[in-house]
Amino acid sequence: MLEDNDRLAIAFSGGKDSMLLLNFFLDNPIVDELLVIHIDPGFGEKTKAIRDYLESKGVDFVIHKLNIRDEIPKSSESPCFICSRRRREYLFRIALENNYKKIAFGHNRDDIVVTFLMNLFFHGEVSTSLPVQEFFGDKIEIIRPLYFLWEDWITNITTKMGLPLLSGECPYQGKNKRNEIKELIELHPHTKANLYKALFNIKKDYLP
Repeated sequence: MLEDNDRLAIAFSGGKDSMLLLNFFLDNPIVDELLVIHIDPGFGEKTKAIRDYLESKGVDFVIHKLNIRDEIPKSSESPCFICSRRRREYLFRIALENNYKKIAFGHNRDDIVVTFLMNLFFHGEVSTSLPVQEFFGDKIEIIRPLYFLWEDWITNITTKMGLPLLSGECPYQGKNKRNEIKELIELHPHTKANLYKALFNIKKDYLP
């Protein structure tokens, strides 16, 4: 995921995943330069708390505020799709403007399983996120250092480390397809590990 002399941007929401990611790189200075990017969608994010925390860490950061709340009624697309697309759009833009090609996301193993089922159920395709993904003809490279860690482990370690959780409350929390998939998995929790294993166990001879 990382090479010598890398300059790394971190997509920072203030939640447990991005908080662990940031503190890992602060405690282990394995990249030459680090930039933290927080995109505030405009739903009442804890922007001041996030700013204060990043300043206390002495890390370079950019905070950019959007107003997605006003954009949602003007579109027929789902609020979560609009929010995700807009946040990523500005995240990429800010990274490129600051000459950062590589961006770390805090997606964990649970996220990979959920994305797999979402694509299967709602997009009619067998796919998920990758540990390393290139976009726009190699102009941007996303890495996911938490790719192989279950969410429960991340929750436990952030609690033990006493890391604050600064992500804001989304008004659409619990009202989206990703949450529906999570609830489905919770009904059959023993299947989660098998779903993840299946991504690496493709039986091509039994596919059309």
